[in-house]
Amino acid sequence: MTIKDFLLTGRKNAISASELCGMSKLPERAVQKEVLEARLRGELIISDDSGYYLPADESEIREYAIRRKAYIATANKALRPFLKALKGR
Repeated sequence: MTIKDFLLTGRKNAISASELCGMSKLPERAVQKEVLEARLRGELIISDDSGYYLPADESEIREYAIRRKAYIATANKALRPFLKALKGR
């Protein structure tokens, strides 16, 4: 059984991290790792403030992609000073 087997379709059916931990009998870190591994295999698993869920339609996929791209852009900006500091050494 995989994490995806516990998930329902659509934001309205999102399952919180704590609920998913209880259902899967895994600690939160393991759930996060399982979700990441599933995404790396190409599974479409969305997470947001409402929890984890499978996309119901293209709009949910689009919203998630936009949020993740913004997060990645911000993370890259935050990383720049560290990379700059390493170049100076």
